[in-house]
Amino acid sequence: MNQRLLRLRQSLEQSELDGIIIDGRENIYYLSAFTGGEDARLLITAEEAMLFTDSRYTEQAARESPDWTLIEEKPPVGKALRERARLSGKIGIEDTVSYRSYMEMKAELGEALVPVSGMVEQLRVIKEADELELLRQAAFIGSEVFADLLSAIKPGMTEKTVANLIVSGLRQKGCDKESFDPIAVSGINAALPHGVPGERNLQKGDMLTLDFGGFYRGYASDMTRTVAIGVADQRLRDLYNKLLDAQQYGVELVRAGVSCADLDRQVRQRLARYDLDKYFAHGTGHGIGLEIHEMPNVSSRSQWVLQENMVITVEPGVYIPGWGGIRIEDSVIVKNHGCEIITNSPKQLIVI
Repeated sequence: MNQRLLRLRQSLEQSELDGIIIDGRENIYYLSAFTGGEDARLLITAEEAMLFTDSRYTEQAARESPDWTLIEEKPPVGKALRERARLSGKIGIEDTVSYRSYMEMKAELGEALVPVSGMVEQLRVIKEADELELLRQAAFIGSEVFADLLSAIKPGMTEKTVANLIVSGLRQKGCDKESFDPIAVSGINAALPHGVPGERNLQKGDMLTLDFGGFYRGYASDMTRTVAIGVADQRLRDLYNKLLDAQQYGVELVRAGVSCADLDRQVRQRLARYDLDKYFAHGTGHGIGLEIHEMPNVSSRSQWVLQENMVITVEPGVYIPGWGGIRIEDSVIVKNHGCEIITNSPKQLIVI
């Protein structure tokens, strides 16, 4: 935590700021280890690290963040926070703060208050060793859940039932909560990249796309696999293998020094070999960590270049209206000469 504060203070100095108000829950946890971030704010200056929260959390804050100056005050903006900020000079404030809170602070600080975007998130992009281990464990749980699903899923089940199996499996194996609402969409519903599981019954010959993950001790997992129910016809097998080729090619390209925009472009070009790029409607991937979607984004518009110990997903998909869709997704740790795949579930087409 001290090293994280040091790096943040260096960023503040480079931005000619005397301090910053931290509003984002994940950023509060990242910097202070306090888990009650929705009911807290941080004020960090060159000399002090202050945690503002109310009486419901003061004992918790004292335990989790013993090195911080604890100020009992109900967030989001109270008198003590305004006064401390006013006395601290030119203060940044995260642009995730509500408009009302911003205006309250602006009334106190005037031009000394400066909106700041992504300062802490950029620090979070490069994962530390303990963060990588938590991400590996979160991904391992996801792989275990997928293995259990292969023997649990049966024709006739509804998509909602499958989604519920995912949720219970993640919780039983140690996740605190889901990374996002799990996706379990079948048949023509699989053409919806973010389809919502419904009452459709799984039928023989369906494709079933499963996209899910869970938070383990604060860190997210994310994986997608598409399986076939009962039997896979030739078209499904053919499209699956072409998408798998593009996905594996994308994973092979991941290494430090590769631009995210180029990674996205090359995956699309690989799909274009099969005339499938027109059915790929989203970015190739995204960062994961304390949030399920964080920097760097892997898309045609990305300005990021991969660095060692970034953690990203590689998840091309093919979505054909009226037929269905296929997505395959791995989470990987960027290395200097390649990457470490942490979603270790099989990727060949599985018929269950």
